[in-house]
Amino acid sequence: MGHRTRGPLTLPTSLPALASALCWGIGDFSGGISSRLGSVTTTLAAGQLVGLVATALVLLYAGEPYPPAAALAWAAVAGGCGVGGLGCFYLALSRGTMGLVAPLAALVGAAIPALVGLVAGEPAGPLLIMGIVAALAAVVLISLPDGPAVANHRSPRQGRRATELGLVLAAGLGFATFFLAIDQSRLAGGETWWPILVVRLAGIAVISAFLVVLTTAGRRPSLRAPLAVVPLIVLAGLGDLGGNLFFIVADASGDLPVAVVLSSLYPVVTAVLARVFLGERLARIRIAGVLLAMVAVALIAVARA
Repeated sequence: MGHRTRGPLTLPTSLPALASALCWGIGDFSGGISSRLGSVTTTLAAGQLVGLVATALVLLYAGEPYPPAAALAWAAVAGGCGVGGLGCFYLALSRGTMGLVAPLAALVGAAIPALVGLVAGEPAGPLLIMGIVAALAAVVLISLPDGPAVANHRSPRQGRRATELGLVLAAGLGFATFFLAIDQSRLAGGETWWPILVVRLAGIAVISAFLVVLTTAGRRPSLRAPLAVVPLIVLAGLGDLGGNLFFIVADASGDLPVAVVLSSLYPVVTAVLARVFLGERLARIRIAGVLLAMVAVALIAVARA
């Protein structure tokens, strides 16, 4: 990634990054509900198609120049990893508590690009170290079992939680790779709409390959969706598209860590919507974990500003 010249946290960086968080939060909530009522595969496939059509229509009128091949290649990597992460994320949302799943995925997705920056030689201050420690503590608090564990025995709920945590980690890794790859696409000469179009095409390609594998194994899922779920699927697709768009705009400032971490505040939106519309309640220890997760994101944002 190399060294970057960073200044104070300016409006051109923060506003589109926060708008990205708002869009992703709305899209994730809609996608999670759609996955519960229908299926993860249907939500993913239809959402990618909605984003592809919308992007193609805008690109027809944007007049954006065709980018270099390297920029498109990085965008394809971002799209493939992003849709894989999103699939794991929707599956985790459909099985677990949204107010827990979203912060954990955001932490993994935000922390890895910051760590990559450190490995690349960017300086680490006390705030960044505090943010990483707070993130690890939040993961522990959120991941605690419901009750005292019985020696050599795991309850079905504990087993499900282990599966959910695996999905969340996979989702976070997919999101982190998306952030890093789309940044490389920008550095290689990609602008806005062409990379987004390739992200969508790559996502559809990954989903298609997944369906082919399932069909070959005789396990192809139905892609039908109840009529009531269609608006949620459209909203999920548009929310994901808006999040990608605003993230690219924020990243264009050249401040990837700040853009990543601020856009990773989307769990706040998802958790609030889940509380308002689903009445989700969390145990006190997990509320503390969620709050600590948000503190960790904020510390990392300030440290990388």
